[in-house]
Amino acid sequence: YGDDVCLGLWNPATKEFRTLPPAPFEIKGFFTNHDQQFGLGFDLLTLDYKVVWIRVFWDMPGQGANNRVYACVYSSCNNSWKHLTPEFPPSSTLSAPLDATYLNRVYYWLCRGLDDIYTIRSFDMDSEQFGEIQVPHIPSEHWGTLTLHGGLLAMLTGDPGKPMTSIYNVWVMKQEGNWSKVLTIQPHIDAHWPLNIWDNDKMVFEITETSQLVLYDPKTRQVTDLGFQLDLFIAGCWVFNYKESLVPIKRGNETQGEDNAVEQIERYFYTIPMDEASS
Repeated sequence: YGDDVCLGLWNPATKEFRTLPPAPFEIKGFFTNHDQQFGLGFDLLTLDYKVVWIRVFWDMPGQGANNRVYACVYSSCNNSWKHLTPEFPPSSTLSAPLDATYLNRVYYWLCRGLDDIYTIRSFDMDSEQFGEIQVPHIPSEHWGTLTLHGGLLAMLTGDPGKPMTSIYNVWVMKQEGNWSKVLTIQPHIDAHWPLNIWDNDKMVFEITETSQLVLYDPKTRQVTDLGFQLDLFIAGCWVFNYKESLVPIKRGNETQGEDNAVEQIERYFYTIPMDEASS
């Protein structure tokens, strides 16, 4: 939408795709878009699929005197957006999870403040309220990211100073704020970056030098080439748990199957400026 960001919904199972209407963000001209995150979920009370959109703006990079956090939620039933009031520090940075961290109608993001302290921010699709959860106790110099493990919210942590001998710990939250370490993996492979947990006890890595994706089994130390190599012109690659759904994307008054979904997506991204499409 002009200089703003476009959003769309896509269901690979039904091959449907459609764009969402513009979100009513009213941003002052001197703000710059610092960070943004999204979440898709279901409101069981109203039987409504919703999209929550959080945007963090800085007045001047590195200053942070008048930072602002904006949020709104989209209703698929009403095909419209509504403003929300997120109650967390604008100086925070929200991290995209390794997986769609949506459980029991609540979406979760990892948040890191200027003091490098992690917390978890949540959004309840039913009540449309934001919440905060404490993370497990990890060394301050370690990084963390959220994912799923065994149907539970999980946090993967590691030491950024040891790319060749990294040790990854997997923590799961069985009750709110109650974390248990369930897995430790020290992959004996070349410089790499973790992409996700697989089958609860394995991990998918991207080999830094070759951009290959491999599956690592810590029990057997076996490394399996997944037969997929990243294109250097692609910004990145993500590995998600995917559950097929036949929920329609099109609304009742929209033409079904008027275009191939792939063609719609290609045309959709073609209309977005390159600096936005790659962000």
